[in-house]
Amino acid sequence: MKILVNALSARSGGIATYTKNLAHSFLSRKLDSIFAVSNDFELEEGVPTIRFSANRMPPIKRFFWEQLVWRRVVKKYKPDILFSSANFGLLFSPVSQILLMREGGLFDPFYLSNIGPSLSMSKLAQRIARRKLILASARASKIIMTPSNAAKALLIAADKSLESRVIINKNGTNTKLFSHPVKKKTWKKDGRLNLLYVSVYYPHKIPGIISEAVAQLNAKGIKTHLSITMNLDQIQNTAGGEKDFILLKKGIERNQVTLLGTVSYTDLPSIYAQHDLFVFPSISETFGHPLVEAMSMGLPVIASDTSIHREVCKDSAVYYSPFSISDLTQKIMELHLNKTKYAILSENGIKNSRKNFLWEKHVDRLISIMENSRN
Repeated sequence: MKILVNALSARSGGIATYTKNLAHSFLSRKLDSIFAVSNDFELEEGVPTIRFSANRMPPIKRFFWEQLVWRRVVKKYKPDILFSSANFGLLFSPVSQILLMREGGLFDPFYLSNIGPSLSMSKLAQRIARRKLILASARASKIIMTPSNAAKALLIAADKSLESRVIINKNGTNTKLFSHPVKKKTWKKDGRLNLLYVSVYYPHKIPGIISEAVAQLNAKGIKTHLSITMNLDQIQNTAGGEKDFILLKKGIERNQVTLLGTVSYTDLPSIYAQHDLFVFPSISETFGHPLVEAMSMGLPVIASDTSIHREVCKDSAVYYSPFSISDLTQKIMELHLNKTKYAILSENGIKNSRKNFLWEKHVDRLISIMENSRN
């Protein structure tokens, strides 16, 4: 079976991690595969690649390039399966196409009502066009794969005719890399409660809410600090990021917040291991890789109360009302005062990640889906 992976949209965040892990697994399994990526996207040595600069094109030019030039590339390589791994695919694909739908916000009413109004008109127009193109890509695909029940439900709500072609394949994490330390970190070893948020920045990630919760905790006499894998300049330059920029800047000025910037994937386990709690305030996800990474590391999770977070974390997390600083503060305080609950969440997270989110199991299922989808 010859596989062509369209990962041209992979730049950062979950899709970049997914692409690198998938390339490694395909290489180690000696699969006949080729990865189409941008010119500057790094993959390990030995992975067959073809590179293009399509990711630097304006949206309209990019659309026509993919539907015309990329189509000729697909015909040239004659794969048995075209795996379009980032929401967008070929319309009228000449080969069997599997589309990975990992976009939640454009189909999530909660996101659209809370984040959409903060975006500029041009951004809103782009999002409307993206939504239409994702749906067109899904209709043109033999199989649409989603990483969760929540993502499947959002897609089917947008187009019920797709239901028979949607397959759920839960994502996974590398539990060898993200492994609970044999020697457990001492709870609040330095006398400070250390919170962590791992994510790239988009307005729906709302990191500023944690900064405000940290301020309230310190005001109550609970010494607390927050570390985030984001960059302040990126937040400042993102439409809709104005409030988060202000709140995080204040947190930094209070010496209560540290922005770590981009952290390499292999360095993340040591970052997780240095912290006491993982906080995930995002209001729109289709999976949430960092949730599973944190659970695999034995780090208790506090997440906004959304269907996807409950689906992924189950009883391995404490949930708070989205956007509520007071509720988030209260939930953190409860864990601060309850070491038994902290230990239970840690153990539940490790078990949950090992049982439900093993990366190689995800790849096994993906290959099976590909085998069954060949013309």
